[in-house]
Amino acid sequence: MTATTTTTTQVDAVCFGSGRFLRAVLVPVWRHVNLNVVVLQTRGDDFVKQCTLDNLQYEVDTVERDGSVSTQEVQLAGVASLGVAAQKAAFFGRIPELTHLRYVGVGVTEAGIHPSSQAMKDLAAFLVALVEYFPDKCISVINTDNLAANGDLIRSIVLELVPPALQPLVASHVTFHNSMVDRITASRPSNSMVPYTEPLPPKALVIEDLTGQLPLAWGSIPGVQLRTQPNALTQDHLLKLGIANATHTAMVYALALSRLPTTAAAPPVVFTYLDGLVQKDLAPGLLTHGLSYGVIQEVYKDWIHRLKHKYFGMDTFFVAQNAWTKYTIRLLATIAPHVQANPTYMPSIYFTFATACLLRFLTPISHGGGIVTARGKQFLGQMDHVLRSGNGPTKWTYATGLSADVATGAYDFRDDEAGEVPSLLREASASGSVEATTNMMRTLLRRWGGYDDADDRWRTFAANVAAMYRRFITVPPTSVLDVLTELVAQSTEALKDELAIAAYVADSVASTWAIDVHTHLFPPSHDTLMLWGIDALLTYHYLVAEYLMTAPVAPETFLAWPKTKQADAIWTHLFVDRSPLSEACQGVVTTLNLLGLSALVKTRDLPAIRAWFATQEPNAYVDLVFRLAKIRYVVMTNIPFDPQEASYWTNQTPYNARQFRTALRVDQLLLGDWASLGPALDLQHLPHTLAGVTQYLESWVDILRPEYFMASVPATFALRESAAADPLAIQPDGAMLLQHVLLPLAQSRRLPVALKFGAVRQLNPRY
Repeated sequence: MTATTTTTTQVDAVCFGSGRFLRAVLVPVWRHVNLNVVVLQTRGDDFVKQCTLDNLQYEVDTVERDGSVSTQEVQLAGVASLGVAAQKAAFFGRIPELTHLRYVGVGVTEAGIHPSSQAMKDLAAFLVALVEYFPDKCISVINTDNLAANGDLIRSIVLELVPPALQPLVASHVTFHNSMVDRITASRPSNSMVPYTEPLPPKALVIEDLTGQLPLAWGSIPGVQLRTQPNALTQDHLLKLGIANATHTAMVYALALSRLPTTAAAPPVVFTYLDGLVQKDLAPGLLTHGLSYGVIQEVYKDWIHRLKHKYFGMDTFFVAQNAWTKYTIRLLATIAPHVQANPTYMPSIYFTFATACLLRFLTPISHGGGIVTARGKQFLGQMDHVLRSGNGPTKWTYATGLSADVATGAYDFRDDEAGEVPSLLREASASGSVEATTNMMRTLLRRWGGYDDADDRWRTFAANVAAMYRRFITVPPTSVLDVLTELVAQSTEALKDELAIAAYVADSVASTWAIDVHTHLFPPSHDTLMLWGIDALLTYHYLVAEYLMTAPVAPETFLAWPKTKQADAIWTHLFVDRSPLSEACQGVVTTLNLLGLSALVKTRDLPAIRAWFATQEPNAYVDLVFRLAKIRYVVMTNIPFDPQEASYWTNQTPYNARQFRTALRVDQLLLGDWASLGPALDLQHLPHTLAGVTQYLESWVDILRPEYFMASVPATFALRESAAADPLAIQPDGAMLLQHVLLPLAQSRRLPVALKFGAVRQLNPRY
């Protein structure tokens, strides 16, 4: 249907928005499964007019890696403009005809997703009318704007705009799917109306569908992936926003200001800068979310490969739109939580440059208040005074009402509808004061909500940004690429002496997050198995051994005391009466100092330390310790032959699998310890044979999903060459269990085996 004409009696999907991204990804996906789609332009009518002239068709160009271009013609069921009152009224008047409508697409840019947006108001009004007219209809809303939890956000906005009496109806009939879109899309050089895209990536459109609203067959559409488990989409979003979108945002302002109109023109220094930004700021920020460094690097490597497409690049000014919103969503949202989580992290010079460069782009050259347009306040900016490169057009329109001219260096830009950030920058740049610029930067960060005035690192960051920004605007200004070349040269200088090498290594070790592959830790969900608090810290076995070696107390007496009395005795003897110089004692002191309890350690105030631990919530305490220790996750030691521990796993107790991973410990197998193996097998009614043990371990591999098998055995363990398999053997020995159960199972399940030889338990049986 158009505003006045129905071309088909069946409309399956309606799109609010007509942007290139939506037309290059979502609409082709729906057409792939033969859905009839209506596209609504939210403002203006240029696309509507052109599409109507072309018999409700539009084209999408794909630039292959070899430079060839293929063109797809996409057929629509109708078009209309919500920015033209008559067309909007006609479309809403035809809602009763939408008997087959099942899907609603939304693509209005990040700036359009807020309660005051006319697009959101129109969407809310449409959904209300639709569910009122079709009370049995279930609708799926799918967004193509890359915001974390975008479906949840749109849902909250729509329900806020809907009359209270109708909120339950909309909430129960409309599913707002979280989604992620990833396809670099520009416009055809000769026609800005035509999407001009890279080859279709494997995850061009990822949709969360937790309640099974979407056809499973969608998962087989090229470029489409469905996420049906809670939080599965979170990792996709973190990597997309925190790597691909973040680096895109970090590069385009330097390119635009340098009169480089496409990302394909980026010089090598820009990619060196992006490498540093990922290494110093983005990857550490993503690691705190539990993502693996390998996955982060793999995604970054793929993204850089896509950016370096020889025949395809994005219009730098087009990508530069909505600058401050993109900065907060893509860069600050990744980096600011890391500042809070890691007290030793300081935003790098690369992030300082990314911020200062973006602010330079948003700085108007005139001192007026900007031009008020239907799309918000519009300003005029000035590129750096550098020579342009390339032979393309000197002036072009990169978005509706916005043009750039690389010959004169002038460019139009908008940021938000009110133009608050450019207005602040105009005042700061006019003042000529670094202090005023610093205060402006602090104001912007404070407004976003990620800034802490009490944190010296944020204040230093704001001052650093201000100092670099002043270099860009103070007469004579320094070009952004000159500054970038300078800072990259400084940060990649060769290490010239031993002290420089030592300092670099120390900094690298101190800032690197680690995986602890062997621990005796448990998550809070495992109740008393989780050892934490000052008493557990003081009674760890190394300190117990040191205490019993030096204190006039018999092991039997000590072990008969309650845990609190044991901790009191160790504290008094090793930390008060003696200097806590041993490695075990220093571990306690270091831990307490990092927790901020150094004053209590200095006064040896154990009751106050206990009181502090009593106020801690276990899950929050785990997060705190992992942040301070820079631990991505730990691997537990899980013993299925321990009835107490086994009960948590057999009962499927929910636990923090992101920070606590499993390892299957099988000492009893190598020791041939049938006093432990027998009762465990009996619980599952399994025979005491090789087959019974194999079946038992297979069930525990399925339950635990371990990282590896592990075993600690004495040096006396011997593996006989003749330990042949005897399927009928009752209670086979450790050598046979190793060769014919553990190793074959490890091979079939592709699990490593960690063997620690030489451990002797109960060397002193009195302990």
